[in-house]
Amino acid sequence: MWLEKLGNDITNMSYENDHYHGRLENLFAAARKKDFNPPDGYRGAHPTLEPPWDPLELHAEIQTEVIGVDGSQIYPDSAEPLPWAYAHAMVTSPSTRHLSRFFSPAELINEKAASGRRLIDSARFSLELELASHVAWEHKDNAVVLLDGPILPPGRTSHNREGLGRELLDTALKAMDEAVEQGGIVAGYTPNGHARYISNLLLATAGEDNDARQLPLIDRKVIRALLSNGQRTALFKRIALDEREVYFFYTSQGRVEMAFYPSDDVINQVWGCIKDDYPVVLAAAHHLSVIPQRTSRHLKAIVRENIREGITEKGAVKLR
Repeated sequence: MWLEKLGNDITNMSYENDHYHGRLENLFAAARKKDFNPPDGYRGAHPTLEPPWDPLELHAEIQTEVIGVDGSQIYPDSAEPLPWAYAHAMVTSPSTRHLSRFFSPAELINEKAASGRRLIDSARFSLELELASHVAWEHKDNAVVLLDGPILPPGRTSHNREGLGRELLDTALKAMDEAVEQGGIVAGYTPNGHARYISNLLLATAGEDNDARQLPLIDRKVIRALLSNGQRTALFKRIALDEREVYFFYTSQGRVEMAFYPSDDVINQVWGCIKDDYPVVLAAAHHLSVIPQRTSRHLKAIVRENIREGITEKGAVKLR
């Protein structure tokens, strides 16, 4: 019980009050004096070349085109006998306004991997990433393609997927790799994530033990203590479960991720479009990709009919 209470206290704490091992300022002070030696089982951020605990100011903003990418989907209904879904993604660039790809419900429910929400999330993410990568490849280094969410799905990598989910994600990751090789810029933006990449780095560097690193001191709370408006953190690196490297930094608005080591110009391009608030281009992309309620009801009817036809066919085969 005491551990649960301690976790709740940290989640709800004010940064002017005492932290359970001293105030956050003391943790920062302790971390600044030590070299980072990752403990066994470490799953947090890795510092790059910049001092990890020093906020940075935006000095020169580079004007560049920003293209937003977002997706929409219908989530599984618990009342349905089988999972069902319909996903698509849309971009805000006028020249590629109609560059979108759709999955029919039949494509998903006929797969053995159709395990409800997990598959739908994978389909949606893969659609968004593949579309973003295609647009980035088209525009090369003349634009920043901003994805609504992380550049890789947290905890989900191609080696632990099955069936359609694995196929979709592998195709999207291959498209992203090709776009990056050609100079395309794809960045993921997460405004209110619950990641603990920097929190784990802070606690591990300051010398906290493994039990302490499991407590819910999320990055968002650390960033509030570290940054002011208009500042960003150092560039960090995290290593995904499939050994992919993802580079990221935080601003007071959220986390920005890239699948390559970005130059200062690229960092400033991406930083400039999210430094004030939630990016307008992502709000526009979300508006374009929303599935209307009437369409949702129509798709439900289609899926129910597909399911009934499938059940009827199976019954007919058994009677033969």
